[in-house]
Amino acid sequence: MAHEVELKLHVHPDDLARLAALPLLAERAEGAPVSSRLRTVYFDTPDLRLYGRGIALRLRHDGTRRIQGLKTVAADPQADAAAVAVRREWEWPLDGNTGGDAIDFTRLDAEGAGALVPEDARGELMPIFATDFTRTAALLRLDAQTSVEVAIDDGSIAAGRGDERISEVELELKSGRIGRLFALAQELHRAVPLRIGMESKAELGYRMVSGRAPAPVLGDPPMLSPLSTVAEAFRHIVRHGLRQILANEPCVLAGGDAEGLHRIRVALRHLRTALTLFAPVIAPAEATRLEHEIRWLAHRLKPARAWDVLASALPDPALAPALAEARSPAAERAVAALREPRCTALLLALGVWLEEGHWHAGIARTRLDAPMADLAGPWLAARHTRARKTETPERLRRRLRTLRYGVEFFRGLYPPASVRPYGAALDTLYGTLDALHDLRVAEKRLATLAGGKAVKPLERTAAQHRKALAERVKAFRAAAVFWG
Repeated sequence: MAHEVELKLHVHPDDLARLAALPLLAERAEGAPVSSRLRTVYFDTPDLRLYGRGIALRLRHDGTRRIQGLKTVAADPQADAAAVAVRREWEWPLDGNTGGDAIDFTRLDAEGAGALVPEDARGELMPIFATDFTRTAALLRLDAQTSVEVAIDDGSIAAGRGDERISEVELELKSGRIGRLFALAQELHRAVPLRIGMESKAELGYRMVSGRAPAPVLGDPPMLSPLSTVAEAFRHIVRHGLRQILANEPCVLAGGDAEGLHRIRVALRHLRTALTLFAPVIAPAEATRLEHEIRWLAHRLKPARAWDVLASALPDPALAPALAEARSPAAERAVAALREPRCTALLLALGVWLEEGHWHAGIARTRLDAPMADLAGPWLAARHTRARKTETPERLRRRLRTLRYGVEFFRGLYPPASVRPYGAALDTLYGTLDALHDLRVAEKRLATLAGGKAVKPLERTAAQHRKALAERVKAFRAAAVFWG
């Protein structure tokens, strides 16, 4: 078994030749690039039992060679690396070109991988989908410790009666630091527009087979341990934010999915909150520029989200067609923003800044290696105090949002039982204020859509929330803090 560490980047088909001809690739290549046609057949049972186990079984034809492979379909969720997919894989060269597309189970069993393909599934295995593409690959030496295989793929994936174009470059780390993958991707993106992709060819093929559109990914909140250092905590939180953006891009790009768009905006707020909370221990110059770019992307996504807020509270279903028509231009602008080279540049810059360690340039090592719990308590206390002194509902909502993200980031540092009561009171109050904010947004949008009379049901709902507000503020102020 090996671990594949890979950064995938989508390329417009018209740019593939230009990408392959970039001097920066030729200058660092160890030998001439090699082109080959790869035809790969993926096997599974009719009910996709292997996919249900997170496994892809494939047979690849590379000229006269046959290579049998078994790999995890999705990136390893335990691998804490933003935008980079870490997958387990096994490969077995088979003899010659004989045997066609037959799977050799003795190879799996001999290396202990046979348990991943159950005995009762083997007799039902059949070709499910296939890829056919030309790969131009070269091994690049980026520095004394770092080598990366650059593979430019041009072809298609066929499943049932449908097919999808494959037009991408894969950067696979053979040795060295993950940050160098992002740095190389940055250089390529400056020359040819690229877009980061987290979906493997196997994931795309299975999605085509099932007919399911890309779905929003909620993801688990960042989870630290009481032993986490400041540096570990910051890296984990930023990686989590990047993963959430990239995981939800496919469903938004496929049709402007409302929940996926919301999850991306939440992830952007998480990143901004992390930059604010950790400001004392991060280098300021680049952080300021990155925060500016994060605000730019959030601003571009905001109008579509405003219409989505109305959709979730729409009092009259008959208005749904008019709402969809009004939302469409905003959704198109949101999709366009995610496709812009500026968006890719932001995500790659975050990756380089984080993984290459530029974020802590000039910061004393003792501060970075300190226990996160030593700093989390004072940070939470300061924001708790500010929230308690806030009077206006909208300002309180914003301050509670920052505090809530801080609690979400740092709750793993404390005993769960001590966090729960405070977290519940905070969530309840913030949820009420957020509902009132959403209703105000919905009322404005609805008034432009159907006139002032249409907002009456929303006003009644808002009145109910306002009625409960005083009691929830009181409960929050009475809640015992957990950070000591």
